[in-house]
Amino acid sequence: MFHSLIKEIWSTTPGLDNVMLSGVDGIVIARHHESEKDDIVAAEAASLVKDVQKFGGELEAGNLKSLCAHYEDMMIAIQMVTAEYLLLGVVKDPQYLGLVQYRFTLKSYEWYSAIA
Repeated sequence: MFHSLIKEIWSTTPGLDNVMLSGVDGIVIARHHESEKDDIVAAEAASLVKDVQKFGGELEAGNLKSLCAHYEDMMIAIQMVTAEYLLLGVVKDPQYLGLVQYRFTLKSYEWYSAIA
């Protein structure tokens, strides 16, 4: 089931270099295609999400919804699907970042019912 959801978002969202569904424990549940860095990316993203959630808790800001890191050569888009699962996208072309974030937000609402 999760693989078909990943395939759907891959086929409808231009600009993605890879897309994964991961747990906040850093374990990849589904991915579009396998890369040697997937496990590291997912583990680091999960660690970052935990730190940002803690920061938000200190600010009494509520639950984390999304996060984006923009580097010189790529962007990482993270969308929380539930408190335990996150959608993680690697984007190489900055012109697609907004579209990826928008599609991730839409899909996270659809996926919530499938996961929760």
